[in-house]
Amino acid sequence: MLPTTLRLQPCPVAGRAPRSATGRAAGRLNRLWQVCRAQSSDEEQPPPARTEEPAAAEQPAAPAENENANLQLPQDVVQRIRDTVFSFDTFFVTGVENYQADGVLFRGNLRGDPADAYAKLAARLEEQLGDQYKLYLLENQEEQPVAVVLPLQSVLPQFGPLPEPALAAALGAATLATTLNINGAELFNAALLTVGWDPEAAAAALPGTLAFLAILGAHEFGHWQAAKQRGLELAPPLFIPAGLGLLGSFGAITRIKSFVPSREDLAAVAAAGPLWSSALAAGIMLAGAALSAAGQGGVELSVNSFRESLLAGALGQAVFGDQLFSSEAVDTNPLFVAGWAGLIINAINCLPAGELDGGRIFLGLCGRRAASRLGAVSLLLLGLAGFSNSLALFWLLLVVTLQRGPVVPCNEELSPIKDQGTRNAAIAALLLPLLVLLPYPAALSVTNGLPDLPPTF
Repeated sequence: MLPTTLRLQPCPVAGRAPRSATGRAAGRLNRLWQVCRAQSSDEEQPPPARTEEPAAAEQPAAPAENENANLQLPQDVVQRIRDTVFSFDTFFVTGVENYQADGVLFRGNLRGDPADAYAKLAARLEEQLGDQYKLYLLENQEEQPVAVVLPLQSVLPQFGPLPEPALAAALGAATLATTLNINGAELFNAALLTVGWDPEAAAAALPGTLAFLAILGAHEFGHWQAAKQRGLELAPPLFIPAGLGLLGSFGAITRIKSFVPSREDLAAVAAAGPLWSSALAAGIMLAGAALSAAGQGGVELSVNSFRESLLAGALGQAVFGDQLFSSEAVDTNPLFVAGWAGLIINAINCLPAGELDGGRIFLGLCGRRAASRLGAVSLLLLGLAGFSNSLALFWLLLVVTLQRGPVVPCNEELSPIKDQGTRNAAIAALLLPLLVLLPYPAALSVTNGLPDLPPTF
């Protein structure tokens, strides 16, 4: 999961481990999207050009007396930005006000293509003031463009006491242990508070463990490759140990260390992880299904579990036939279980909520306002599902505590995705939860006249 987007704190991809950079600076930057709430609904329009006197060209509205007096940036800096950075060929400024605790927000009207305008504005800002300030071109609640200027030091990541590589290594080791344990190695028993080591059990757990870890690795590789293609740098992935049901891990949180240029870049990096990983997981699951059909099992799965997934139910029906829903359990190969678990991880990461990969992907496709609204609906549905499925409840708690967002803003968020390949990949990733998480339409089992509820993992 890369959650989401520059990531000054852990995203989504895919969607993952605890944040390692949650300082004051990241918090300020994360709330940039809330600029809309500080805006009034009346946007001034630039004065019309004078047609009677062509020589008197239209000029930017002069700032009111003492307008800059109470702003958080120095008055001379604000005036210099208005006079030398903004112009009629990029962004026509109609007003300026404070933003959060460090920056200022410029209201106005965009001229021309947003990406071209941002490139010109950023270049002029650097030419005039060096690298002291950072510019963002965003959209407010009324769908009007706004420009936010913050001191660069206030948006750079703040690191915790434990270095990220050390934290990533510790969480990776814990994920290896929980994955071995879930595959039968019996390293520890949380209920009995016991620890043990059985070489034979550990050896038997290796195939499923390695397959599942390969799926997690493919997810992170997909993010890394897409980021590299777009000149972005990622922090080490922070894996979240799980040990719940089929899952040895909830995936990882991977922070984007660079400033993300656009929504298209954000969606491309976020979608690559789930797509790479899901392709590998599907292949491993098919291999496990073939081995299961050949009688090479080893893991007993309740048939009720197959009813929870459209994909797993269809594949199970093809492998086991009528036996699937006429018995209480079926014998499956560990690779089948590992592939299925990998698909579950990727599907939930693609839910459009918070800083999960799906939240970033949907933001890239439809913008911040739509992503915020759909994210709230997704969390509500996860909460409702949590009444009957503990996995949904755990994911809800994970998103709310670690990845609720908002996604760190891109440099320029006014431009939609233009590349059709990126758009198709984003849509495919968002369809994955429907394929994996929707229930299989099999007949419900009945006990004492009442339908049985799905298992809670």
